Amino acid sequence: MKKFIVLLFLAQIGSAQETTDKAHRYLGIGYKLGVFQTSDLYSNFSPVNRLMVNVDPIKYLRLDAQWGASKTQNEQYYSSGAGMQKYTLDSKKSVFQFGVFGTYEFEDMMMYLGFRYGFSNASNDYINYTGGMPIVVTDEEKAKILSPVLGGEYRFGNRFSIGAEISFMIINSVYDPYTPGLQSTNSKLSMLETTAFFRFFPF
Repeated sequence: MKKFIVLLFLAQIGSAQETTDKAHRYLGIGYKLGVFQTSDLYSNFSPVNRLMVNVDPIKYLRLDAQWGASKTQNEQYYSSGAGMQKYTLDSKKSVFQFGVFGTYEFEDMMMYLGFRYGFSNASNDYINYTGGMPIVVTDEEKAKILSPVLGGEYRFGNRFSIGAEISFMIINSVYDPYTPGLQSTNSKLSMLETTAFFRFFPF
């Protein structure tokens, strides 16, 4: 009888551990909810919302990619002898980054540290009146971005998590103006970015 009670007790401990242990998830799909700090003021290279995909092939290692794009339009009108003409001006931004991280889990929390590298494009339309008649022209800017990243997330329900991260963005950009005679210019910018996100783990 005593042996039976001991075996039952050990079985209960094992089943309790199975219910509290979180299964390793190999794939996650997430969505970044926005930028809350410095890059709000200079957002050519960081569209506010981004889709995220991560792969955790083994414990302590995470690979991820994220993509974001935004587009705004502004309509302006020009009066001429031919009547009123409407011009649609676009402002577009896009970014793609991939990252490598070391991870550490404790209870329902995961912390990760690593870096992301990626590319960004931005373009802005405006009306040029140089030739007499207004025409829509476009200035473009391309950038390469390196970002050391520290993040953390809380997983609940074994399939969902919410989290936040902070990154130090190092941006090297090339500005290519439409205006004839003006040369492309290179610039370097460094700034902090903080974001919040949620993630779903299908596998």
